[in-house]
Amino acid sequence: MSRQATFTEYITEEILLEIFYRLPAKSLGKCMCVSKAWNFLIKNPFFVSSHAIHQSKLRCRNNKNLFFVMTGRHQVEYSLHLDDLEFSKYIQLEYMPSDNHHCVVGSCNGLLCLMDFQFNFDSVFILCNPIVRKSITLPKPCLCHLPYKISVGFGFDSVKNDYKLLKITKENALDKFVEVELYSLKRNSWRILPPPRYDLYSDDFMVFVNEIVHWIAYERVKEQGVYRCKFLIMGFDMRDDVFNEIMLPENLRNLPNRSEIYVTTYDELSSIAVIELGCLHTQCNIWVMKKYGVIETWTKMFSILNPGPEPMPRVLGFMKNGDLMLSAYDNLQLVSCDPERSELGYFGIQGKRTYVSSFTESLVLHDQVNGDDMTENGAKEKDCSLEQENEESIRFMEQQKHKEDIDHCV
Repeated sequence: MSRQATFTEYITEEILLEIFYRLPAKSLGKCMCVSKAWNFLIKNPFFVSSHAIHQSKLRCRNNKNLFFVMTGRHQVEYSLHLDDLEFSKYIQLEYMPSDNHHCVVGSCNGLLCLMDFQFNFDSVFILCNPIVRKSITLPKPCLCHLPYKISVGFGFDSVKNDYKLLKITKENALDKFVEVELYSLKRNSWRILPPPRYDLYSDDFMVFVNEIVHWIAYERVKEQGVYRCKFLIMGFDMRDDVFNEIMLPENLRNLPNRSEIYVTTYDELSSIAVIELGCLHTQCNIWVMKKYGVIETWTKMFSILNPGPEPMPRVLGFMKNGDLMLSAYDNLQLVSCDPERSELGYFGIQGKRTYVSSFTESLVLHDQVNGDDMTENGAKEKDCSLEQENEESIRFMEQQKHKEDIDHCV
């Protein structure tokens, strides 16, 4: 018996999977070329989604979190950075649009959702995985009129193993209700949903946490003959496609004039944070929901005074050492800030537009068709729908059901 036959005899499929879960996406790409059996295991939809989750947990436990950074001046650049004191560059991403009219809606499991705002009345959206160098252009939404206001949220439904995009628009300032539609990657189609009764507060993109996309909303209420705005956080659960409401801290439910709030992620607690910019942006208060979903755990974590005459820098994220990542207006730089000492650190990253989010390398989209080949009519015929599973794939998934959480071997 050959040495190769002896090796394959003792390395079972279960052991291979545990090894594959720990390998980065690029290494798995090489493993797919070893044999048809390995190629099948790695390309399986269940493995692809499980690998992304496992890699995310490994990075958190090993303190090797990655940040995706987009900066734009004359041309847009994309890169991955380590969550360390120097914000060290991990890799430069080349497979991304370099023009100035794309923006990042959100990031989830290594998949980026981009929006082309050059023709925002068409709402052109692209899903892209820069690690495996694959992208698809989504079909046009059902509602394609030029909106007065738009907010979009991108996330993942772990129950159906599906990526979804929520789009909320308001046609004009006098509209009483917003319009809502939802895209599903599995179906490769949009559908219109009944709208919530709350209005859009801003054009900020939504924040994806715990399989829910979040945004700031408000309603006009009449008290003692006077109308005022009542603010809250709206959520849309990607698992069951329902809206829910999250109350803000009492201080933020009624904002004074010339104040502003927006919601962001707080990855350390798998929760959300609300950034409050005081009157004329002279002060920034950071509120964190320490236990997600529990209103009583809203806590004002930091309060920062604006150091100069420029508008208060926008908070882009939180580092593992507790520092804030800010987009400084005066010199268009991405900087860190120690919220307790108000000390700034400069990363040497500049751009008129800056986007930062946590990132996990994954294989999502690796079997997709690139670019415009992914047409609205032809997409459902292709493997990318992830719905055409053969008998071997079903057997594979059934074998995995008895396994405990994949962390038990870490």
